[in-house]
Amino acid sequence: MIFRAKYALVAPGEVRTDVRLELDGNRITSFNTGFVPGSPAADYNFGTAVILPGLVNAHCHLELEFCGGQVPYNGNFMDWLQAIRDLKRARGNTATAFPRDSIKQLLAAGCTTVVDHHATQLDWGAMSGCGLRHVPFKEYFEFNNHEPDADHLSSQAAQGFAPHAPYTASLEIARTCRELANRRHQPLSVHLSEIPGEIEFIRTGDSAQIIQLLKAADAYDAGFHGTGKTPIRLYADEGILNGPTYAVHVNYLADGDLQVLADFRPTVVYCPHSHAFFRHPPHPLPQYLEAGVPVALGTDSLASNDRLSPLHEAALVRRRFPQIAAAKLMELITSAGAEPLGWQGRLGRLEPGLLADFAIFKLDGDPGRGFTELFDAVLDDGQAALTMVDGIIRHTTVNPPNKPV
Repeated sequence: MIFRAKYALVAPGEVRTDVRLELDGNRITSFNTGFVPGSPAADYNFGTAVILPGLVNAHCHLELEFCGGQVPYNGNFMDWLQAIRDLKRARGNTATAFPRDSIKQLLAAGCTTVVDHHATQLDWGAMSGCGLRHVPFKEYFEFNNHEPDADHLSSQAAQGFAPHAPYTASLEIARTCRELANRRHQPLSVHLSEIPGEIEFIRTGDSAQIIQLLKAADAYDAGFHGTGKTPIRLYADEGILNGPTYAVHVNYLADGDLQVLADFRPTVVYCPHSHAFFRHPPHPLPQYLEAGVPVALGTDSLASNDRLSPLHEAALVRRRFPQIAAAKLMELITSAGAEPLGWQGRLGRLEPGLLADFAIFKLDGDPGRGFTELFDAVLDDGQAALTMVDGIIRHTTVNPPNKPV
């Protein structure tokens, strides 16, 4: 199968023009520019369009599809979290078995990989054929469980392990999840330093809101009196950051935290629209990038976001942090989110031998050949004309093959 387009953003900062991309099965076999003598006609000729590597959503909760528009935020994070639990309880503690609409949204935005977090079991048969590279992480709670059954935890996880957060999962559960993740050669994922109360609770054991939440979940530990450390320092000292890790949100930094992150290098996953929904102060994103901390972008869930699109997140970052180069921003929604999975040599750029994961975006007019102008044009449009995952067209709005589109 052969695709042509006027432009391609091959990798962050790298533009090619008049491109011709050829596949054989699920691999890119050639990627040329200009006229190739003797080459067959393209199956799809997009004209003034841009091809990008498949986008990666590094943090999502697909199971919360049912929450869309139902969970307003009143300024109290614990009230909001409890409202989510109440909605789940009203549904019999089941989630969306197959989040069809969310998957359609992701594919329509050019997303090919999603790092998904689930507390309940999904329809794994349906998910395996959903069209996305779906990477599920089972979330664990039970702050008062100090003797977790490793075999039981392992049996619950279809793939990855995610102790929810330092204030909702016991340290013993977090350690066990780290050991299980290392055994499976997979990253760990954890919500970390998401709210100020989390930092205070882990330091001193004192947070009325968190204690109320834990009691409502029958997970309160009356013997917990704090550790004297920040959540980031605690997890570093306990070995929980030893290995590939998604550190989700990390909205707040206490003294010394930035150096710990720079030393241990978990991938911080910033979810811009969710961050804005909860009215947090500006995210420390520029500090992370300056310190060399890996960063990727995620969407979080439809309980705190109005859509599930990495481009939607990148567009907000572009507005909030205009000093961050477009090339770096593209990295945050392509290769950066896949690195903890060890997929650097498989995805994240357009290159012969790599897996055929890419998206094509039609342009309304021609913004010129500069990387920044082309990337901004893709952000402005936000909807893919075609999304390819593993050599299979999973989303398209275009005409049949052999016709210009």
